[in-house]
Amino acid sequence: MVRSRSTMPRLHRFLTPLSIKILERRRLEDREHERVLLLGDPVGHSLSPKFQNAGFTAAGVSVRYQVRRVAPLELAGVVREIRDDPRIIGANVTIPHKLAVVSLLDELAPEAAAVGAVNTLSRRGSRLIGSNTDVAGFRRALSEVLPPPLGEDRGGGPRSALILGAGGAARAVAYVLGLLRAELFIVSRDLDAGRRLVRQLHLEHARATPMGSLALMVPAVELIVNATPVGIDGKSLLFPAEWLTPRHFVFDLLYNPPVTPLVEAALAHGARAVTGLDMLLYQGAASFEIWTGKPAPEPAMREALQQAVSRA
Repeated sequence: MVRSRSTMPRLHRFLTPLSIKILERRRLEDREHERVLLLGDPVGHSLSPKFQNAGFTAAGVSVRYQVRRVAPLELAGVVREIRDDPRIIGANVTIPHKLAVVSLLDELAPEAAAVGAVNTLSRRGSRLIGSNTDVAGFRRALSEVLPPPLGEDRGGGPRSALILGAGGAARAVAYVLGLLRAELFIVSRDLDAGRRLVRQLHLEHARATPMGSLALMVPAVELIVNATPVGIDGKSLLFPAEWLTPRHFVFDLLYNPPVTPLVEAALAHGARAVTGLDMLLYQGAASFEIWTGKPAPEPAMREALQQAVSRA
């Protein structure tokens, strides 16, 4: 609930002098700092504020990163607010808005246009530019955990991959794996969304399949990428853990909880597995550079991220 200015003084009756001073200092800081927002629903689990604010501090940039829970019907209004407020220099966009935000922007960077999804907003005057740093983040994180060769020009990487989900993150994953010429299977609760992904990204060696095909798809592939929020509750899986074997490599884009149910299941059955923590850092560093025009201070950002994970 948004309180009007006239009601705010009433709250002071219930606050200690120290609390009032802290609130006033924070309001002053908000006026003095430029801001970057994280738009999504849910956003309470996000670790992005921890490492982005550490990055801004390390780089000597007077910017504050803040989360903003935004329901789908509120998205257009929030984008207008960003466009009209020059103190908001950009935003990250997460579930469920990476596709919907595209039509609200003035321009798309090349990879965002190719993927059809946006996770980063920046501004040029009053114009809002959409970028997709999930692509760079996933490509870099994948290159660190899969053995070489992993290059678009050589066709390295997995021969086959199962992507769980068909939203914005899944599109970035499919784009990268498509460049690696992997045979892709897109499994989503919304089969039409999976088919649109394959068609709009012009993926030659990919097909969308229904959820009921998982019993066939899981044993058939080498790489499994979870690009859904399933598992964020710390217990849910999209398929039985017993389907995983030592031949699998599992990449769960979720990073909170620190050991996701899918990663835990994969490791228990002899598979290799990683969470999306490194991808989060790398896409965040790329976004940082778009907003600030400065190199991202990755050591400081990584340290803050690791500390946040250890406390999660």
